[in-house]
Amino acid sequence: MRVFVTGATGFVGSHVVERLLKGGHDPVCLVRPSSNTAHLQALGVETFEGSMSRVAGLEQAVAGVDAVVHIAGIIKARSFDEFYAVNGEATGALVRLVAQVNPGLQRFVAVSSIAAQGPSAGRQARPLERTCEPVSHYGKSKLAGETAVLELADQMAVTVVRPPAVYGPRDYEMLQVFRMASYGVAPVYGDGSGLLSIIHAFDLADAIVSCIDHPHDTGSVFTVDDGQIYTWNELGEHVAAGVGKGVLSLKVPPLLFRAAANLSEIFGRVTKQAVIFNRDKLAEMRQDSWVCGHAAIAEAIGWTPQWPLAKGAEQTAAWYREAGWI
Repeated sequence: MRVFVTGATGFVGSHVVERLLKGGHDPVCLVRPSSNTAHLQALGVETFEGSMSRVAGLEQAVAGVDAVVHIAGIIKARSFDEFYAVNGEATGALVRLVAQVNPGLQRFVAVSSIAAQGPSAGRQARPLERTCEPVSHYGKSKLAGETAVLELADQMAVTVVRPPAVYGPRDYEMLQVFRMASYGVAPVYGDGSGLLSIIHAFDLADAIVSCIDHPHDTGSVFTVDDGQIYTWNELGEHVAAGVGKGVLSLKVPPLLFRAAANLSEIFGRVTKQAVIFNRDKLAEMRQDSWVCGHAAIAEAIGWTPQWPLAKGAEQTAAWYREAGWI
């Protein structure tokens, strides 16, 4: 299949492109003029210069493809309005354009986040049929994007994939966790007993491409994970084992996280830069459980994860070390 990919120069997108190639697909990657395309060039894939801020200019690119994988979005912003503009409005503009110019599209896959559905209760994954209750503007903006996609489920085949936290080679966000572990420190929120699901980028990319490869109902919403549930303390332990170090679990009081979030916001306003850690992100961290599963996608298309955290943390640490990042 010829597959149009947004966000292809990003962390998750780069792995999706590699998985598409492995599966015999022909990716067409949206890139901005300012994008670093070195990785895509090394893969030898086709690129299309454009921007999600000017979706109308993508008509030619999306008209001749068999599928679309929409990954482009932001996890940090200079204002909450920017979240909604990019994750919500631009997603809606793209899916409407595709429906208009390529009504025969075989599948539109939108990559969202479990932040869109909201936190879970204890070790029980949040039921997909339950009303979404995002606790952050980021989560609300991702839900807005999902809504725009699912509104067109009767016009073309659409699927939403909601991953939890993602890690793996080329990831800058989780890099900080691995880097601190390499120094022998694993900071955790509160007492570290909060629960979370996680997924390796290889597994996420495989799940996304599997949604293209295998027929399933339009309007499907899938969560994905590595098949296990972790506490924040256990996350730190697995990362430490991955980097081959013993670590001191540094339990940081919530009050200090709040102070850090406030300072980060002030820094962002003064420098006019987008910061990833702020009170919006803190609203997510304060939740006791971010647990999801993969039962729905397993039942629909037979997908199951292959990279538990113990294995994935070791592989990711090895990549970071070889790349000189830790």
